Amino acid sequence: MKKFSFRLDFLLRYRRQKEEMAMLELAQKVRLAEQFKNELNRIRLRSDELADDVREKSAAPIPAPVFNLYQSYLDALRQRNLDTEYKLGKAEKEVAKKREKLVEASVDRKMIERFEEMERDKHKAEGAREEQNNLDELAAIAVARKVNGY
Repeated sequence: MKKFSFRLDFLLRYRRQKEEMAMLELAQKVRLAEQFKNELNRIRLRSDELADDVREKSAAPIPAPVFNLYQSYLDALRQRNLDTEYKLGKAEKEVAKKREKLVEASVDRKMIERFEEMERDKHKAEGAREEQNNLDELAAIAVARKVNGY
């Protein structure tokens, strides 16, 4: 019986490689989105700390320059918060796109693997049929020898 050789093996390797690249790209985008989430949490935490600090010190009169400094810093934090939320939104859209790309690459790979499996099964069936034919020939030869007295 001949050894099985899948004629589209190069295509299967390419599809696997394409899927691995899609996984890598997705992982990078997920990591970036996580960084934005962490930055957003840090900004919000710092903003809450600052607001608590102002409330605590507002029991006593706060000089106008100090209050303006707090206000400016709080405004800067709010702006960073908005910027980071925007970046996070973009990153999450990219994650969704990369996830779709990965699913597509995975389906493409699985389709070729299924075709390979069907070809392999066909090859096995042909081998079994060939082996059965050989056994049938041997049995016929043995019967013919027995009948002819060999």
